[in-house]
Amino acid sequence: MQPKPQHMEHGNIDMDVVHRWDESSLQLLYRHFYKALVAFAHQMVGSVGVAEELVQDAFIRLWQRRNEFESQGSLRAYLYHSVRNACISHLRHERVERSRIESFQLDYRLSSDDDDESYREELIRQLLLSIDTLPPKQREVFLLSVKGKSCEEIAAEMNITPESVKKQRQRGIRRLRDTLTPEMLLLLIMMMK
Repeated sequence: MQPKPQHMEHGNIDMDVVHRWDESSLQLLYRHFYKALVAFAHQMVGSVGVAEELVQDAFIRLWQRRNEFESQGSLRAYLYHSVRNACISHLRHERVERSRIESFQLDYRLSSDDDDESYREELIRQLLLSIDTLPPKQREVFLLSVKGKSCEEIAAEMNITPESVKKQRQRGIRRLRDTLTPEMLLLLIMMMK
């Protein structure tokens, strides 16, 4: 008969190991909850990449707070609740962004005089300057996206997976969100479609 692993007891997590909040506790939590939480988030958001990112963010928040949990059940409830809320926030944000894009596209179609064209050109210039501040891989993904290349084309050209392209886009948009005006952000998203 093999001895039981130190951190597991009848399929349960040793909460004393969790409450140490060291590398072994993080590995334990990851092994025990990560895959199930990603599957849960994926059902809500429809993207494995986004689901993984939301779950990783939940683990980071948990690690930063280092809460004391009475039981494995309360820890599980906390993690699922945290991931669920992150998914809902992501979906709300996505819906707002889609609405802004549609509004921006409508406004853009309705206006077609020279002043609007100059304004659009200035937006593009500022947008390209902001893209230049990104890390090299993200910058390359954005520049190829703006040129109208698909995820698959970019992945082939950069010798990475389409999922990596999507992750680089998401990270870049998060980075740029603080520096871009709403109009510039919408223009960027429109140019990448």
